[in-house]
Amino acid sequence: MQPVLEIRKLGERSYTYTVRATRPTGAPVPDACYEDGGLTSFVECLRDAAEALTYFPRVHIRFQGRCVGEQLVSRLESHPEAVVRDLLVRYLDGALPPLPPAPQPQRAGAAQASAVS
Repeated sequence: MQPVLEIRKLGERSYTYTVRATRPTGAPVPDACYEDGGLTSFVECLRDAAEALTYFPRVHIRFQGRCVGEQLVSRLESHPEAVVRDLLVRYLDGALPPLPPAPQPQRAGAAQASAVS
């Protein structure tokens, strides 16, 4: 399992974060297994989260509800300022490219025609 770190900015100097499990596509979002609020900066969130995630090598990160990538947990602690810059650039650029569209189901007639040929 690779955890998801969700960071939210609540005010000018007020941040909170939650940690939860990943979810299969289409499944409901699982409840947070850890939450911490009252942090004064994005950098402070990353440092604090790194302590909570010491048993995991990597973490998916979401900021303000948007996926902004995956990071090494060790980097959250050792280089939080650089990680924040990278995540904010991804957030402002629209984050990760959208997922490709799901394959369209074959029509019954097309499937029968290919099975006959």
